[in-house]
Amino acid sequence: MSKKNKDNELLNKVIDLCLIYGIKDSELYLKVLDNKIKFYQSQIRFLEDTKPLFFQKKKLEEHNKKIEEYEQIITNAYLQMNEEVELILKMQNSIKS
Repeated sequence: MSKKNKDNELLNKVIDLCLIYGIKDSELYLKVLDNKIKFYQSQIRFLEDTKPLFFQKKKLEEHNKKIEEYEQIITNAYLQMNEEVELILKMQNSIKS
């Protein structure tokens, strides 16, 4: 085997190793996002359990805004999760080829 082939083989192994660690990092980030989603879901449940009465208009408006804000955070986290999964799939395909 020539020196160039050995260098290319070594380079490919190093790239594969970097991709493997990139996948592990992405998997950890998915866990972080999952915990974030669970946290905000529990916040929404708490808000729903402590909903102000209908005649407390100002408190009810603030309450509804908080719920909308938390739902938006959850939606964004799901979008980030989708992007991470796509990134993981791309890295896995790069390792296979």
